[in-house]
Amino acid sequence: MDRTRALVESSLLVALSAMLFLAGHFLPIVGMAFSLVCPAPLVVLGLRHSLGRAVLGVAVATVITAAFTGAVGALFFCFGFGFLGIALGALGRRFGRAVDIVLYGILVSIGSKLLLMVIAIKLTGINPFGLEEAEIMPVVERIASLYSGLGMSEEALSLAKEQMRATLSLIPLIFPALLVMAATVDCFLSYIVSAAVLKRLGRETLPGLPEFSRWRFPKSIFWALIASLALHLTGAYYPSMAFLQRTALNLRLLVTALFFFQGLAVGWSFMQARGLGRFLRVALTVLVFVVSFLAQIVLVLGIIDMWFDLRSRFRGGRA
Repeated sequence: MDRTRALVESSLLVALSAMLFLAGHFLPIVGMAFSLVCPAPLVVLGLRHSLGRAVLGVAVATVITAAFTGAVGALFFCFGFGFLGIALGALGRRFGRAVDIVLYGILVSIGSKLLLMVIAIKLTGINPFGLEEAEIMPVVERIASLYSGLGMSEEALSLAKEQMRATLSLIPLIFPALLVMAATVDCFLSYIVSAAVLKRLGRETLPGLPEFSRWRFPKSIFWALIASLALHLTGAYYPSMAFLQRTALNLRLLVTALFFFQGLAVGWSFMQARGLGRFLRVALTVLVFVVSFLAQIVLVLGIIDMWFDLRSRFRGGRA
């Protein structure tokens, strides 16, 4: 690609990404769709151009968004979409497997969100890792006032306030796990949407992800669960090492999420083997997220499948 053409193409991709982000920022409801597509032009930029030019393109797009949304919106674009988009493109040029691209992309997503968080802490003075009771209660009271306006009784309102206080107090403890989960979902959705857009355009494409029914995590994940229990017991036995309990809680949440998704993959494989249509499979999967009892069954299925490969039985012994 000659230099002039490369400059024009990169400029168009940068402008398109900025426009999609601004559309997502200003348009209600439908803006969410634009936000999902926002990283796609940057993925193309990372795929077709050097990393230096891609980073420069993100910097230009950040300046464009700053002109319309201010510094906060520009920072959110840069660290929320920009770096992840060009990273997925650059990784797609280097690696041939979708799993490798997504795993490294998750690391980039975590890093960019940590940087964004550091900047947010400096600007607002609020540290999500260490929220105090005095910072939580005003939020609880504002939500409670909304419930009160809807006619909720005093007894129900008092119970709701206590539940909200307990939930908000838990968030700082599990914030590291929530951050990793958010980065994973962000990277995964960006990859899927970008791959679909690139395939539609018929240009450079990203490798396809494995079928969901074949998703499987290594057995070593189970030992991470055992490690989390050991850390919890150690922290409980030695009060001076209470931070181990917080570490154990976050590790257990992450491992549980992996077991859960492996269990969903088992269920999806079973439904495929029984010939259920895609709509019914999706509907039953959504039901699992709504009914806690079903979610617990799926979690147990994930743990069992990790050791006994239930899916090979659904497929008549085929792996």
